[in-house]
Amino acid sequence: MIIAARPYPNIPTLFSGVKPFRSPGTLFYPMGRDALMSGLLALGLKKGDYIIVPAYMCYSSLSPLESHGFELVYLDVAPDLSFCAQSLIETAERVSAKALLIVHYFGFLQKIEPIAQVCESLNIKLVEDFSHSFLSQPPSNSSMHSHAQIFSMRKSLPVLDGGALKLNNKNKDSYIEHLACISLISDGIYILKRLVEKTLILLRINIYARWINSSRKRYLSNNHYILNITPCQPSWQLSRYLSSPEYLNYIKTQVDKNFKQLSKNLRTLGFEPLFDAPKDGEVPQALVLRDTTGKMVEYLRAHGVGAWCWPAEEAPHSLLNNPQQYPNAYYHNQTLVLLPIHQNIGKRQIDYMTQVLSNWQ
Repeated sequence: MIIAARPYPNIPTLFSGVKPFRSPGTLFYPMGRDALMSGLLALGLKKGDYIIVPAYMCYSSLSPLESHGFELVYLDVAPDLSFCAQSLIETAERVSAKALLIVHYFGFLQKIEPIAQVCESLNIKLVEDFSHSFLSQPPSNSSMHSHAQIFSMRKSLPVLDGGALKLNNKNKDSYIEHLACISLISDGIYILKRLVEKTLILLRINIYARWINSSRKRYLSNNHYILNITPCQPSWQLSRYLSSPEYLNYIKTQVDKNFKQLSKNLRTLGFEPLFDAPKDGEVPQALVLRDTTGKMVEYLRAHGVGAWCWPAEEAPHSLLNNPQQYPNAYYHNQTLVLLPIHQNIGKRQIDYMTQVLSNWQ
């Protein structure tokens, strides 16, 4: 059996004739990194300003900030992926930080109120990164303790785009009547590619074999992303999904069910998932295990399971070159393994992953 790392396009939803999507107060961009840059500029940050960011982070989101001229200050995360308030205060005072980026990892929400209080006391702009956690805190949710929130919906939905920015300005209608972030042609090519991938999986061709992964990495390494901070309309596909509460609720229900069943199965085998059951409203991006051997992902992929590590080799250079300075972040990057639990996964796939990991032991 082959289990895809990402969900497939939902054709019935795409052609269901739902109403056009509108989200006043939300700005859309091709990618989450576009939204992040746009948000920092909208908050008044300038070149040379210091921004505190977690050392456990994907560098592709941070490199545009460095290129622009922001000074990034990395802060280690705690064993539970949170920030230590005292370390934050000490770091912010030392560098006169202007902003803090906090990440809600893998669909599980951080306790934001204490961090927000610290930022307010130090006059620091707080930006929340929901790239892993779009469904746990959708942009339509009016609750906001920070100055800005960013999203990357393509990590939860089968789309090419999905970057979004929400500023703490409830009176502003931010819908932009411009071109779509992704053209209809690109939308169509994306669907075609995903359907080809699904066909290969149905034919039991392991798309996660080592030689395919190597080819994919070589291809991606030759593609340099050009930042686009001009707001745009969400793509046709993204608009369709966001306009369908039935589809979004189905995702939440199925993912919650998959997480709980796989977590129960693996605990029976002696594994200890990093997170317990999600709290009300939380929608996990994946089931996270810790692997100290460094071989579990390769083993799972060899058996057709689209598991992955994050951010892996895309971690910041400061982390990879100075692991002793950020021991928790480095340990997470070396040991955390993510298992797919998306909406296209059912009981058969859950049972298969359980059996594969049972043999791993």
